[in-house]
Amino acid sequence: MPSFEEVKVGDIIPSVQVVMDREMYKNYNRLVNEVNPLHFNEKYAQNLGFKTIVVAGVFTYSFFLQPILDWTKDPDCIKTIKIRFHQPIYIEDQITQGAIITKKYIKEGEKYIECDIWVENQKKENVTTGSAIFTINP
Repeated sequence: MPSFEEVKVGDIIPSVQVVMDREMYKNYNRLVNEVNPLHFNEKYAQNLGFKTIVVAGVFTYSFFLQPILDWTKDPDCIKTIKIRFHQPIYIEDQITQGAIITKKYIKEGEKYIECDIWVENQKKENVTTGSAIFTINP
């Protein structure tokens, strides 16, 4: 990762790809005792007009910050996050997540970076957007 001084507004944080693996998601649903059939019953989801099982937002959220965390190598760097879901993410979708630096500043001696985050599916459809503020420690 570049130093704070090397980071520039407009820099792109390397993207991360994740497949919404059916077996992994099934295990997650068991672990959290998922009760909404939209998240585990394909027929139910299709009867509601969805293509297939809709992956729970809280599950996809768990991958949302991966590009930043991979880049900084610091799991404690995230200070704030905002997220907005635009379209469903379906089981077996491949999502690509990335981020672009929008601002950097020093406040009370702490070095902050703000970025916009995007998530798109394999069809290049924008499914989730958001923003995050994180710190870079020397």
